[in-house]
Amino acid sequence: MFFIPILYLLYRFKFERETSKNIKRPCLILSNHQTGFDQFAVGVGFRFAINFVASDSIFRHGFRSWLMKVLVQPIPYSKGSTDSTAIKDMFSVIRQGGAIGMFPSGNRSFFGDECTLKPGIGKLAQKLGVPVVLVQLCGGYNVSPRWKFKPTKGKMRARVTKVISVEELKSISHNRLDDIIINELYFNEFEWNRKEQIVFQGKHTAEHLEIVLFYCPECNKINTLSSKGNEFFCTSCQMRVTINETGFFEKINNAESCPDNILDWSKLQLDHIKTIDYSQYTDKPIFSDDNVLFSFVIRAKRQDPLGKGTISLYGDKINICDKVFPVEKINDMAIQSMRGLSLYTDEGAFTALFPEKSCLIKYMICGYHLKNEALNIPKENRGYGY
Repeated sequence: MFFIPILYLLYRFKFERETSKNIKRPCLILSNHQTGFDQFAVGVGFRFAINFVASDSIFRHGFRSWLMKVLVQPIPYSKGSTDSTAIKDMFSVIRQGGAIGMFPSGNRSFFGDECTLKPGIGKLAQKLGVPVVLVQLCGGYNVSPRWKFKPTKGKMRARVTKVISVEELKSISHNRLDDIIINELYFNEFEWNRKEQIVFQGKHTAEHLEIVLFYCPECNKINTLSSKGNEFFCTSCQMRVTINETGFFEKINNAESCPDNILDWSKLQLDHIKTIDYSQYTDKPIFSDDNVLFSFVIRAKRQDPLGKGTISLYGDKINICDKVFPVEKINDMAIQSMRGLSLYTDEGAFTALFPEKSCLIKYMICGYHLKNEALNIPKENRGYGY
């Protein structure tokens, strides 16, 4: 309850408690993922403590990690492989009559919708054998966009939308359960606020948007976008838009092809990535960034530095310092905050820490696309969750 006044004062947050008042432990609570404080936003909606499953990256930051452990007692989970230790911890919590909280996408929203959910959450839910509680968060993306360094004042809401009983879990396949969870947790911030028209107050509403959008729909160039204050623009073709108080773009100059929101722009960005002829990028990189700190990750403990240098994406590999990662050998990728790009391989987990205000998502979007092409995976991947 300590967080309720803080969340309200900062974000005018409200959990519709009437939707959760009859829920009891043990249970599995699943939610979409919009902000860095979602575990607290979900937690205030229930009358009992919740053990959240969290990326093991949050356990590598000294005092902040210690504080997180004390406040929410998270279960560390390592991406890129089946983490048997985390699964054992989940079963232990359930046997003790506890509640587990998860964000199945494993990623905060980059563009305003829910990131791709990993397959298998339905199978895990059935094995745990407890009611599944589905929570929807609304307004969090505009309150605290992942690409922005300071939150804005707006309105954020949360509610339980569905409870799946143990009897229902037993009566359907885990694939069908996957579909139910995916459909229930999907949320489109811009579709929602097109109706709600909630005003989000803040300065410099477009600043640092080039962290997630790197493609200009007007001139079809990449790495030419920049921002200042409320404006977002292309340094090549002089395209210019501004972000208004409800989070939508308004066109200023040469922006006929630009959508009115970040999510639709990101879809054009993905479509463009698929049209690039990557065969010409075997000796020269598509993207490259300097001053990257390269480390080997020890699960839920620390990062051992390996060096500092350049990261480069080619048509068939990612090079970090002197280490080569063929795209088909990368099991998973994740962005930690907005500075750390993690690669999960059979050799272990590695992290590249970028300078502030760098665009990391271009490596993940292109990397996933190239991996799908190399392995002939027909399923479309949006590039920010597998």
